[in-house]
Amino acid sequence: MKVCKFGGTSMANSQQIKKVCSIVTSDKDRRIVVVSAPGKRFDADIKVTDMLIDCANKYLANDDYESVLYGIIARYAEIAEDLGLNKQIVTDIENNLKTRLSMSYTSTEKFMDCMKAAGEDNAARLIAYYMNSQGIPAKYMNPKEAGLFLNDEYGNARVLPQSFKNLSKLKDIEGIIIFPGFFGYSLSGEVVTFPRGGSDITGSILAAALEVDVYENFTDVDSVFVASPKLIDKPKAISALTYREMRELSYAGFSVLHEETLEPVFQRGIPVNIRNTNNPASPGTMITPTRKINECPVAGIAGDKGFCSININKYMMNREIGFGRKVLQILEEDCIPFEHMPSGIDDISIIVRQKYLNDEKKSRIMERIAKELRVDSVVLEYDLALVMVVGEGMTSTVGIMSRITKALANNNINIRMINQGSSEVSIMLGVSEEDADKAIISIYNEFFK
Repeated sequence: MKVCKFGGTSMANSQQIKKVCSIVTSDKDRRIVVVSAPGKRFDADIKVTDMLIDCANKYLANDDYESVLYGIIARYAEIAEDLGLNKQIVTDIENNLKTRLSMSYTSTEKFMDCMKAAGEDNAARLIAYYMNSQGIPAKYMNPKEAGLFLNDEYGNARVLPQSFKNLSKLKDIEGIIIFPGFFGYSLSGEVVTFPRGGSDITGSILAAALEVDVYENFTDVDSVFVASPKLIDKPKAISALTYREMRELSYAGFSVLHEETLEPVFQRGIPVNIRNTNNPASPGTMITPTRKINECPVAGIAGDKGFCSININKYMMNREIGFGRKVLQILEEDCIPFEHMPSGIDDISIIVRQKYLNDEKKSRIMERIAKELRVDSVVLEYDLALVMVVGEGMTSTVGIMSRITKALANNNINIRMINQGSSEVSIMLGVSEEDADKAIISIYNEFFK
């Protein structure tokens, strides 16, 4: 059995959906199909999920939400008409959307999650309807009916352990199951979504629950590349990656796979195959527990912007028991996760994403660190980018750091901080945001040109 997930570009219009159905029916093992909401049809287009968010925001603000609502309905209607479907499915989708808007909610977060989930949910209904119209036995599966239960962290949910046993029963259902990605249900019955891009996570959970042979993730590229094609002209393709390598690269900005996708399949050793809907003959990239290390120690280079650094200095910090715990506790009490924590004898830097630090939280945290920990100085440094150099082969290769720093120095790029995990699979470099793209290009040229 295989679980296959199709992203937004694969669902964007009728031509793409026909490709999806052709891919699914070409292999009898593709029994579970996870779908995203319709994505962009062209560069200037708007994703259906973004339209749903806009509609919800306008509804909450008593603004003109109906024009956006009927724009969403028109997107589905266009797909249905081009697929030769009768108008009943469009009527069902329209009623579904209006019902979501008319329901009573106890919080804005619950309302937003219910609206966001409509994109995937109605896409799954449409795909199942189309397949059956073509004589292909297919069943839309509601995540609640299937038993996909999540915690109640709206917009950022995590799967609950009992979901895996519930979902394992899907293997007994005949025909093809069309499963909407991105959302599940809380134990109290509310719709809860994963972070954006979370359809990848849905597919991974299903793959793990069903213990399938492979989890196929169909997107719009032939494979994962060493670096972003937006920065490098025709970058080197990657045929194989380990879970650890892909996790590091996804975290650092690789948009091919959501960074939380691999956890469920990692626990069970299920391989993930990145494939291209528009070129299904391409073998794509395989992500597995281990791989054969080739002559190049670096597997990939990625970067992400929007970080800041809380730089703390206190003389004799190293002799103060519990200092690091106290710093992290202050962050925890304001619900701020940290990314990295490079340190010296009397200095420690906490790297966090700027989006978690609004002005109120920033003032409160800086004041608490200064007063409660009696530090000599605490400074917040903005506009930081993190560049990750990743590769299992780096663990046994001398001179990697030298080559990286030389490449950056030759291009006049200042390194603001360096951090390397004990596994040596990744090296994190902090640079200014304006230097981030140039840093990735410089390192790529050092190892792959």
